[in-house]
Amino acid sequence: MCILVLDFDGVIADLNIDWHLLRAEVSRTVGFKVDSMLSFWENYFGTKLFYPANDIVERYELEAALNTAPYNDVKPALESFKGIVYLASMQSEKVIDFFLDKYDLKKYFKETLGRTRFGSKARQLQYIMAKGRKCEKVILIDDSKRNIESCHRQGLSCILLNRKGGDNLLDVIKKI
Repeated sequence: MCILVLDFDGVIADLNIDWHLLRAEVSRTVGFKVDSMLSFWENYFGTKLFYPANDIVERYELEAALNTAPYNDVKPALESFKGIVYLASMQSEKVIDFFLDKYDLKKYFKETLGRTRFGSKARQLQYIMAKGRKCEKVILIDDSKRNIESCHRQGLSCILLNRKGGDNLLDVIKKI
């Protein structure tokens, strides 16, 4: 049996967030310049700086989630897949679960993994691999080259989904 791991922003939906404005607000709050939220989460996961930054980012994510919908190919893609599906994202689980409930997509996922429990995509993938030891294959579909590189370092199958380049989730999943 195959385990499919999907990212959220860029794969399931497109969160329209002003990342420059968000990073500026986080930077003011934590007291130093934050150039990358992914690096910040990895470096400060579980620390006292993590939580106020998380609250700020979660506010931006929720506003974006209220104003977007899943890509049109998401539901058909999830319905066509015959294995176990996880959602692993550096977004807030609270926001992801709100979105999945709103669009009746939660039933397709065994579990939702967000930044507040894991702090990095690598830790999310390690968790999934530990849970799915008897599965023949774990495949990550993500729109981030950084996450694909992390996935490859763990010896997993990884697919870079380029929505802007015309990639379609349903077509990708049909080839698995």
